[in-house]
Amino acid sequence: MFKVLLAVDGSENSMRAVQHVIKRSGAAKDQYQVELVNVQYPLHGSVAGFISADQVKQYHHDEGMKVLAGAADALKAAGVSFAHHLFVGQPAEVIARFASEQKCDEIMVGTRGLSALGGLLVGSVASRIIHLADAPVVLVK
Repeated sequence: MFKVLLAVDGSENSMRAVQHVIKRSGAAKDQYQVELVNVQYPLHGSVAGFISADQVKQYHHDEGMKVLAGAADALKAAGVSFAHHLFVGQPAEVIARFASEQKCDEIMVGTRGLSALGGLLVGSVASRIIHLADAPVVLVK
């Protein structure tokens, strides 16, 4: 079984990564297991002072499920086996840690395809994942 952590954020770029996983699985769909992951950033500031922890948790769940919906639908339609996971935290750190814990063979993420200088100036979750992860990271433009 080939295990892929597929990180999605709801963008067109992450949907290209979903399509890439589907294409790569090809006729060997029964040999692929996709760990579909979305990481929500924690709420900052004094927001938590105005709403309960349960409301914050529900908000993160609802937003994460919205992000995962398109990817999950595409994987289901293609017959690719997957499990979905929602987290709250810093995306690169969470993704790298979860991939290691799950013993994923690779991590796949969509990227905007910025130049090296653009990525350096803007900062990039994908670049950070590359530095933190033990598994190979596939960037899909």
